[in-house]
Amino acid sequence: MKKSTFAATVVLFLFIALSSVSQTVQTLVLRPGPADGMDSDIRTDMPQTPRGWSPDFIANAWTAQGNFFIQRSLLKFDLSQIPATATVLEAKLHFFTNLTTGHYQLDSGANKSFLYRVTAPWTEDQVTWDTQPSFSLQDPVVLPQSVTHTQSYSLDVTAHVGAMVQKPVENYGWIFKLETEERYRCMVFASSDNATVEWRPELTVRYSTCSDPVADFSHTGSGMEIQFTDISNHADSWHWDFGDATYSFAQNPVHLYASPGNYRVCLVIEDSCGTATHCDTVVTECANPVAGFAYGQQDTTVSFIDTTHCANPVSWFWQFGDGGTSTLQNPVHEYAGYGAYQVCLTIADSCGSGTTCAFVQLLVPLRPGFTATQQETNNLKVAFHDSSTGATNWLWDFGDGKTSAEQNPVHLYDQYGSYLVCLTAGNQVTYESACDTLRVKKISVDSKGNSIVCYPNPCDGQSNFWFILFEDTDRAEITITDYAGRKVMMQEFTDIKKNEPVSLDISKLGKGTYVLEGSFNNYKRTVKVTIL
Repeated sequence: MKKSTFAATVVLFLFIALSSVSQTVQTLVLRPGPADGMDSDIRTDMPQTPRGWSPDFIANAWTAQGNFFIQRSLLKFDLSQIPATATVLEAKLHFFTNLTTGHYQLDSGANKSFLYRVTAPWTEDQVTWDTQPSFSLQDPVVLPQSVTHTQSYSLDVTAHVGAMVQKPVENYGWIFKLETEERYRCMVFASSDNATVEWRPELTVRYSTCSDPVADFSHTGSGMEIQFTDISNHADSWHWDFGDATYSFAQNPVHLYASPGNYRVCLVIEDSCGTATHCDTVVTECANPVAGFAYGQQDTTVSFIDTTHCANPVSWFWQFGDGGTSTLQNPVHEYAGYGAYQVCLTIADSCGSGTTCAFVQLLVPLRPGFTATQQETNNLKVAFHDSSTGATNWLWDFGDGKTSAEQNPVHLYDQYGSYLVCLTAGNQVTYESACDTLRVKKISVDSKGNSIVCYPNPCDGQSNFWFILFEDTDRAEITITDYAGRKVMMQEFTDIKKNEPVSLDISKLGKGTYVLEGSFNNYKRTVKVTIL
């Protein structure tokens, strides 16, 4: 006789803690044996005989000594260890062929079978064919016809076990029977009374248990803007009602109220185990707006952007520092020229007004440039002249590893040659660079004292240029180069008389500083010429 109460002889719990939800997934494995299992087979040829001791779990239609009989089996597992509030995620029922059965036929014939849920109580030491319990024909678990004589089955019984857990008083187990109970059909497995433990029926159930979520939140802020922070114990989703007919689904929203007052704020959270609500009163007070703005410059045109933080702005008043004003929120203003202008923005809302002022610095467009001139007394010494616009700081790279931060430096090179000179000019917001190759070369000196005189110097680029010699010569050549040593003009003259000027028009060269070199009587002489 078996015990009337059941406890699984093999129970395995697997706990998986899920940090984001209030549930624990557990696995329960049940494989009871003779002492605590509950199963029995019933036969038509023994209609009043209990067979709770049978080693077979069988659905059979066969003959014995020529007499036809039918067998069915009943099975129940003790699921009391699973809380009725749990959710069954998966349930698998495993049947294994009884290879030591007295039914030599094993799995035979067109043996498709079903597990039906039993709907009435029974006990294995009393149930017989004549007293077998009722069962439901709805949603049976199907055991397809076997393809071998020793086939085992793994059945999905999730729906059945879920219903049994939710209503424990209606857990009466299953009845196992053939689809067609006609002779020479059989499906036979081991029961919980079988001597081989590994063949006994095994039920594996994965389920989750839940604890109710608890909603809660905190809030900080002054004036009309409130920061809400979720401090609930578990939540997968959030629904905020700010009490002013506005809502949010963010976890930690920031809300800006339109007017002062008392607001009933409610947070509803939800996770896989349920929902919870928490409400609290939030008081908002009126605060003057804090005005602010940003701007972008395109030459002398400036685009202003209002960055004021306030509840409900109603007016803007801009003063651009040059007498101009605007009442637009984001105006564009054209200034007459470059310079610094104090811009003020006054903004008003339902709580009051606020003003902010800042200097807007309109800078001349930065365009770097320079010229270079070798000195006559020392040809290795070069004077550099900054011709940049919009620059307030300078960095020279002379191409020989030396640098200077002066605006118009004079640099002494160690030797003649070509150097890549770069000027990096900058202002308060940006910087630009200009580079060119400078050729530092030796200039011959006229030992007789011949000279070149040009006037007016500087000139306006439209006047003529005079070249004066101090002795007669049949031929003279004038070459003009720019600050980088590039030849920009050459002119040849003949029959030149002492102290008589020669006119040369250089107005087409453009503004800048140039080096004029005169060659005559095997001598060379240079002079710097500036065109304004």
